Amino acid sequence: MIAQAQVMIVLKPWLGAPLLEALMPLMGDVAARLSGFSIRGGDNLAQELDSLLFRAARSATGGKLLAQLDDGSFVRIRLEDFAAMADELMLLAFNELPVDSRHLLFLRDYSMRHASLSALRALYTRFSSLQSPQELEAIASVAKACYPAFRWREWLP
Repeated sequence: MIAQAQVMIVLKPWLGAPLLEALMPLMGDVAARLSGFSIRGGDNLAQELDSLLFRAARSATGGKLLAQLDDGSFVRIRLEDFAAMADELMLLAFNELPVDSRHLLFLRDYSMRHASLSALRALYTRFSSLQSPQELEAIASVAKACYPAFRWREWLP
């Protein structure tokens, strides 16, 4: 079961505490959706979360999409940030999947179809025992080549 607090931890660096507080009623819904994730029919969850977060943030900011971060600075949330937030949230669901060959194949496929760094992260961190060193190196190379360092530096050497 994915807790509301986990969702808030993922979103806080993107949205900041004040906006996150304004979006608090939504956090339980996001946690419930992630907890209900299944590899059957769960292919659109990231898109749903992207849209849900965008609409809620736009409404809460009066369309300005400005967030105050913990250091007091303000940042404009870009449209592509919502997709990245949704992908980061998907890691919470991926971390709940059983480590077996069926879910390994699902994550490999998902990572390619959705350009998902979170799927790559789950493959690298949770499913490493089911993969060769060459496969893990390929995952690391793709992550480093295709995504900004702030999204992978905490889990890749």
